[in-house]
Amino acid sequence: KHIHEKVGPNETTAWVQSHIRKGFEALEKLLKDYAGKYATGDEVYMADLFLAPQIHAAIKLFEVDMNQFPTLLRVFEAYQELPAFQDAMPEKQPDA
Repeated sequence: KHIHEKVGPNETTAWVQSHIRKGFEALEKLLKDYAGKYATGDEVYMADLFLAPQIHAAIKLFEVDMNQFPTLLRVFEAYQELPAFQDAMPEKQPDA
């Protein structure tokens, strides 16, 4: 509601996208030298548990073009191969 009032109802998605992009730009720079199959290596760590839902929401809810973030897109695709991550997706929850 605050965002609607601050930027207007027609600009909400663009406002959210711009803030997501700023965060993803920083993450992309940070992870490009550390990422393996997942965000911080070839094993799933806490960073992945927090990052996966952020990327998912950016794509599904706010239509962020992830092609400008190749490292984040690559690790997200790796997350999607894991059964535990597949089962945790919001659309698979009983109250979705």
